Amino acid sequence: MGRTLAGGYLILEAIGAGGMGRVYRAEQTSLGKTLAIKVIHPHLAGDDNAVARFYAEARACSRINHPNAVSVLDFGRTDDNLLYLVMEFLRGRDLSRVVWEAGALRWDRSAEIIRQVLAALSEAHEQGVIHRDIKPENILVEPLRTGGDFVKVVDFGLAKIRTDASPGVTSPGLVCGTPDYMAPEQGRGLPPDPRSDLYSAAVVLYYCVTGRLPFDAELPQQVLLMHVNDPVPDPRQFVPDLPAHFVEVLLRGLEKDPDIRYGTAVDFAAALQAAVAPHRPAVRGGAHCPRCGSAVAAGLKFCGECGARVSPGARNPEGNDLVGEGRRPQRVAVSTTTSSLGAMPLVGRAQEFERIRGAWDATAQGRLRVVSIAGEEGVGRRRLAMALVEHAASRGATTVTVGPDATWAGVAYAPLARCIRALIGLRAEQSPVEWYDENFAVGDPEHEPAVRSGLVEVFSAEGAEDLGVQPR
Repeated sequence: MGRTLAGGYLILEAIGAGGMGRVYRAEQTSLGKTLAIKVIHPHLAGDDNAVARFYAEARACSRINHPNAVSVLDFGRTDDNLLYLVMEFLRGRDLSRVVWEAGALRWDRSAEIIRQVLAALSEAHEQGVIHRDIKPENILVEPLRTGGDFVKVVDFGLAKIRTDASPGVTSPGLVCGTPDYMAPEQGRGLPPDPRSDLYSAAVVLYYCVTGRLPFDAELPQQVLLMHVNDPVPDPRQFVPDLPAHFVEVLLRGLEKDPDIRYGTAVDFAAALQAAVAPHRPAVRGGAHCPRCGSAVAAGLKFCGECGARVSPGARNPEGNDLVGEGRRPQRVAVSTTTSSLGAMPLVGRAQEFERIRGAWDATAQGRLRVVSIAGEEGVGRRRLAMALVEHAASRGATTVTVGPDATWAGVAYAPLARCIRALIGLRAEQSPVEWYDENFAVGDPEHEPAVRSGLVEVFSAEGAEDLGVQPR
């Protein structure tokens, strides 16, 4: 910490570590610009293969110039033989953390994330670079102010330059990568090619939409063998409502035979685009691009995704709102209807129900009671809880029911967010943070910084910067 490297890079703090080295946040003092510096582990600096891989990463990244790939700005060696790589500083969260916190992602959101990954891989493959370690930890996701996700592919530490004939970087038959995401040919020790990256991207897509890996075992060798030999489980076992066309695209990306997979990242991305296009919501005041299907706002003549010209006379799927006329979108009343099936009467649980109703009666009198209903699977715990809810509601109480996140996310924000919305009385499209700012401005006697920080943490994609605010 506090050391300045050649080029005026001041090391500020450590922000991560991997198999090849440690990553630091740094500042280029002459410009006051924040950068990331990857320093190879000192014990690897004397390993010729490790040093060769380090320079291979520097050369690989310097060849790639794409918005969805991390930019390498400089690299060098210190006087005490430490190798370092200077990169742009990224503020997003890695995809593994996104899925861990939110659970399985919507299939269309997952497809858009992987489409951007494929865009970066397409540029890398055009430059003769194979990543060889595509996995969620190497995909950073940053939320855009306008909505959606912006993706950066990082860590080309295992990258192989196809035109580089130097023999010492990777020995023939040596398996490099992360077993959970490796293509079958990598597991066999065969030379990787761009289609190996596409298989890994498809595994990441499978992980995003289902919240689980297609193959899982205790030992890495077992996982490799499963990728080589076992059929891929149908993702609809875990997410039944996935569109058939999307599943077809996903499973083709996971084909064991590289010749059956998509030939290029562009082909894979186009297939994903075609699978998502029919399910896009109608664009009010605009239209969809006739080439790639992306939304094009009113007044624009060209698609922001592929650059295709959009005819001023084109209509959106609703048959109204011409592109180029600049019509303002009409306000649409959103209504929701709910229906419930009647439950069978609660029978044979009179004693248990009296106990939990007693807890309700105590609460109604101002004494808070917390009740846990325990029992084996299938004995009717939920039915007993719902009977209590019906009992309380019949007596004028406000009741909110929540359950565990359907995707079993590691951070249980989904049920908490549902509970908060119900208690506040907000519609799904309303932002609780904006609602709080409108009703409890700074300086208001009822404004509570800790409450606002909690709402930001639960409801915003990037989370709260500081949850250490002490309430009054």
